Amino acid sequence: MTDFILHQYADSPFSEKIRALLGYKQLAYKSVEIPPIMPKPDLTALTGGYRRTPVMQRGADIFCDTALIARVIEACKPEPSIFAGPRPAQALAAARWADSEFFRACVGLVFQPAAVAANPRFQDPAAAQAFIRDRADFTAGSPGLSTPLPRALAVFREHLSAMEKTLDRHDFLGGDKPDIADFSNWHCCWFVHRQAVLAHYFDPFSQVKAWLGRMQAYGAAPLATPISGAQAIDIASNNEPAAIDDPAIDPLLELEAGATVQVLPTDYGFQAVTGRLLVADDNQIIVAREDQQAGLLHVHFPRYGFDVSLAGDRA
Repeated sequence: MTDFILHQYADSPFSEKIRALLGYKQLAYKSVEIPPIMPKPDLTALTGGYRRTPVMQRGADIFCDTALIARVIEACKPEPSIFAGPRPAQALAAARWADSEFFRACVGLVFQPAAVAANPRFQDPAAAQAFIRDRADFTAGSPGLSTPLPRALAVFREHLSAMEKTLDRHDFLGGDKPDIADFSNWHCCWFVHRQAVLAHYFDPFSQVKAWLGRMQAYGAAPLATPISGAQAIDIASNNEPAAIDDPAIDPLLELEAGATVQVLPTDYGFQAVTGRLLVADDNQIIVAREDQQAGLLHVHFPRYGFDVSLAGDRA
């Protein structure tokens, strides 16, 4: 089996979630540094147009969304587990909330005027405008990624207060060891804390600050070997997608195996990936697609948070 390849960029919070998880699992991997804005021709060859970051690759299998990527990593190296805590349903619900609502609050903090003015990425007006245009296109048709600042700060403080109480009793949100909720909360907090002008928001929360230090060590683990996007495409073209053990399709979808379908997120990033339907069960959606450079690919999505329909049924 080929190594994991993480398509990511350094400032991406969801990439940090997976970098930290790979560090916790002590899994070596290859890393492709992708552009933070479009165009991304090498990545598009692999995904077929999926815009979110990061993407995980293993040979000719492409995994989208960190919720699914985390489960793929867990299956590869079950110990130490991030899903085997005493309250798995609560941990999963907490992770989903952190990856959506808490993340939007953190985006609201990071893109407030004082933080934007201090961010090196936005010192070049042309680069700043290019980023704004890219994100506007990315979130078109959705409520967007950011929460207004007053509500964002209230949500942030309330949640860190709850985290503080939990971390006063345990080293991690998951107890004595981190679980999936730790990694979903980590990348959100990392996104805010790394902005020097915003670090003071954490000052009232001593237990959260200690937890940040423990989580930071996982993301800093030197496990990545850099490769180029072209090398990742070559790896895909020289491999076959993994065999599918149970090619089940939910009958409620009224879709046939092999139908040409499109897959889109349900919240933002409405850029469809089109392919032949292979799987649509309770856990994931898999479509097959052909690319001139990368060859036959299987692109995987979690079922939660994604819709699948006949191509052309949804704009």
